[in-house]
Amino acid sequence: MKPKILITAANGNTGFPAAKELLTLGFPVRAFVRNANSKKAKELKHLGAEIFIGDMCDIRDVRKALEGIQRTYFVPTYPNILFQGATFATVADELKLEHVVLLTQWLSSHVHPSIYTKEHALVDTIFKRSTSNLTILNPGLFAFPYVMTPHPLTQFGMFPDFGKNAPPSSEDIGLVAAHILKAPKNHVNQIYRITGKELLSAAQMAATIEKVIGRKITVSQLSDKMITKVLKAYKYPKMDISQIPYYINEGRLGTWENNAPTTVVQDIVGKEADDFETIIRKLLVPQSITKQTLKNKLKAIAFMIKAMLTSPLNIKHFEKQQHLPEFKNTLFSSQSKGWRKTHK
Repeated sequence: MKPKILITAANGNTGFPAAKELLTLGFPVRAFVRNANSKKAKELKHLGAEIFIGDMCDIRDVRKALEGIQRTYFVPTYPNILFQGATFATVADELKLEHVVLLTQWLSSHVHPSIYTKEHALVDTIFKRSTSNLTILNPGLFAFPYVMTPHPLTQFGMFPDFGKNAPPSSEDIGLVAAHILKAPKNHVNQIYRITGKELLSAAQMAATIEKVIGRKITVSQLSDKMITKVLKAYKYPKMDISQIPYYINEGRLGTWENNAPTTVVQDIVGKEADDFETIIRKLLVPQSITKQTLKNKLKAIAFMIKAMLTSPLNIKHFEKQQHLPEFKNTLFSSQSKGWRKTHK
């Protein structure tokens, strides 16, 4: 009898494809979600998953979710990475799970200026010390941030430069997690850098998007100030917005191209990693704003006026308001000798 596997953040970008793949492979799946009425949760239930509704920050819910579970894919979600991670690792240690797959960051570092990255590093450390059978997935910048601003991208051809990258698809990350959990024996204490198929420059990515949507795309060097204005206009959470400029600047230092591309998806799943065109067709084409119409052009103009009138986010002031710990002498990952030593 195959073991039941818990997938956390099963409504999410990587948890959902992981859960679907395991169900396809014939494994019983318990899907940890906050909203059982979401489209993805309903689809997983239809496919045979057991839906568990709970709060990843509540240790009582985590204990209930892990009852009868031997293997799990744990995805800490923003903005509670550290609390969720410490809670889940505590219960995983109590129950002596057979195997845990942990999603973290390629940047993971204790001295990074981003609080999210520092918290990922602490969660990594906690799991390494408390979980004997562990596999860590540390992808770099995912593909979906490239289409987070569809109005200026699709209607005005403005594509931000995040440096060279081989962005992985969320689906491929989920598939890797699922296939490790299918047969975890050979993946104990391994760390996998998941990437897309090819290492691309911003200009090459822009050319691909141009091909897909049929309009001229130009690479734009946006300031941190402008980036926060546009993201605020989209009403993304301020906590997330405050961290994004750190990652964009990391990309400009060449961090995303470090050790990319890899063959992890091919080696573990048995298929080629998704290429950038495939990912863009999935992410961008279904959006109605992609169509080149007068109505969409007017929508984009209205959005850009809104963005220009939006005040930028003062990141340092915002972080102080959130009472985040202040660190001196922080370093981007690519500037850290310790990080570079372990990320060759």
